[in-house]
Amino acid sequence: MVYYIEYIFAENFFIDFILLFITGKLIKRIIIFRRLIIAAAIGALYVILTAYIGRDFMTYFIVKFSISILMIMVAYDSKGILTNIRVILCFYITSLIMVGIITALYYLDYDRLTVNAIVLSLFIGYAALHFFFKEIKARIEKSNYMRSITIGADNKSKILRAYIDTGNELTDPMTGKPVIVVSIDSIKNILGEDLYDEVLCFYRNKESNYENLLNMNNNEIKLRIVKYNTISSMGEKMVCFVPDSIKITDGDKNIINADAVIGIYPKKISQKEDYDALLFKKLLEWESETHNEHVKSC
Repeated sequence: MVYYIEYIFAENFFIDFILLFITGKLIKRIIIFRRLIIAAAIGALYVILTAYIGRDFMTYFIVKFSISILMIMVAYDSKGILTNIRVILCFYITSLIMVGIITALYYLDYDRLTVNAIVLSLFIGYAALHFFFKEIKARIEKSNYMRSITIGADNKSKILRAYIDTGNELTDPMTGKPVIVVSIDSIKNILGEDLYDEVLCFYRNKESNYENLLNMNNNEIKLRIVKYNTISSMGEKMVCFVPDSIKITDGDKNIINADAVIGIYPKKISQKEDYDALLFKKLLEWESETHNEHVKSC
């Protein structure tokens, strides 16, 4: 079989260029096409020299790895060791996934590898990697907003996983305190069976008079009603109470004794059941202030 040098160069140049481009997109780097063209040309030229010179040392792993590092350094002028490691890992993950897809298409296409198959594999790989990186980023961001809260009331306490909802700006109009929205099932032990049933009955019957609920309330947990508006409805009512204590922790980093109101929500807060409460946006400011005070005291 006859191989044309210009075809080999063009094919490898195209693949290297796409791999470098996808790597830059996935790690959110500034794409400079001139640098990508030079880097891809280096990779394609290495393949040509390896094929025509035929020296064994040119196929050694250390040589291949060095060429790939050179390509990455030319394509992306990264500063810092960790940044460079991140770019290199992303490049190799992208390359391995592309090779896997190309191999699968090769066997599915009856041992024939066409340009269309290569292009298709690159687009499939990019879509898969984009989804993968997006999912990882979403999970990391979500974990950064997860907290543990301990609610104490009526000589009872409950530890819950909570999520900081930056859109939660609900406040108690009487005291101006922020409201932590909590699933009713998660604090059933604090409310007790009777009060739990009464609150659920109030939510089920929207026409019910909330004054009856407040009059039936026990002496230990004082309920109140907070009205709020949503995008789809106006004048919604939420049953709330002021607990004896609320402690919010972020691992071992921050411990905040929050002065807030607990809003009782009749359904699950999270469909995946990975948290049972929604914290408020103002908590981020409190944590920042606590951190600054800690730094000053050190």
